[in-house]
Amino acid sequence: MADRIFLREVKLENIKKTLLFYQHSVGNVSCVVWDAALVLAKYLEKRSGQYDSWLKGRKIIELGAGLGCVGIAAACYGGDVVLTDLPDVVPQLLKTIDLNRTAWSDRGQVNAAALTWGQNKQNNIESLKIPADIILLSDCVYYEESLDPLIETIKLLSSDSTEIILSQEKRDTEKQQEIWKQFLIKFNEVFTVNKVPLNEQDELYASPDIFLLRAQKKN
Repeated sequence: MADRIFLREVKLENIKKTLLFYQHSVGNVSCVVWDAALVLAKYLEKRSGQYDSWLKGRKIIELGAGLGCVGIAAACYGGDVVLTDLPDVVPQLLKTIDLNRTAWSDRGQVNAAALTWGQNKQNNIESLKIPADIILLSDCVYYEESLDPLIETIKLLSSDSTEIILSQEKRDTEKQQEIWKQFLIKFNEVFTVNKVPLNEQDELYASPDIFLLRAQKKN
């Protein structure tokens, strides 16, 4: 089956902005705007509508950005955002930035940087303006071997005051459910974690099958 590329629209209704993403018909990661990313982006929209200055001027890092939907939404509400992913994903992120530049140009800013979890000596961490005020991630918990590197990276990028917002879709397979369970055990050892109730999320873009969590590093 040949890969087709088409534009996916994501609308931020309360600021009348339409974000565009090059989406692929074939692929597993960094190819589509996943549901968990939509849930998190629309949560940012709703919360920013309630608290207008929440994201303005905040240093924000998106981990495992993929197509960059979440981070770009944050920039539209005034965030100073760095989209991060593996080195081979960065060129795609740069294209997405160019495609959506007018959406945030009078509000926030967006850059992209390569970041490989667990390879902290090789990563140019200083360029990410750490510690971040907010760390965003959606559908980043897939592989057992990535759990410790991911958590260590979050620890490195955060301070006691950093707000971490994580969105993750519940998977059907027993293996994926076990990986998510392991992640939560490890994550709760370092961070205080709270679920975002469905009534605090977007009325349409929310699901009991997508976990939305807010976390902060324990003192």
